[in-house]
Amino acid sequence: MSADQQIADLNRKLDLLVRLFAYQLVSGKTLSHGAPILKRIGMTAQEIAAVFDTTSNTVNVRLTESKKARKNKRVQ
Repeated sequence: MSADQQIADLNRKLDLLVRLFAYQLVSGKTLSHGAPILKRIGMTAQEIAAVFDTTSNTVNVRLTESKKARKNKRVQ
């Protein structure tokens, strides 16, 4: 196995571990509650979408709604 193949294999395994960790972290939560958590730990909308089996556009909408809700909560 070449070095490039080993790196690609390692990358694939790390990606799987990250997804499993993310899934466990938000297990039982809705997209509206789980997406902000995953965003705060550095995941992209596309990665979050893969965890929730939805589209990145839907994730971005939920993140925006969450941000607005937090902002409104601080103002009150």
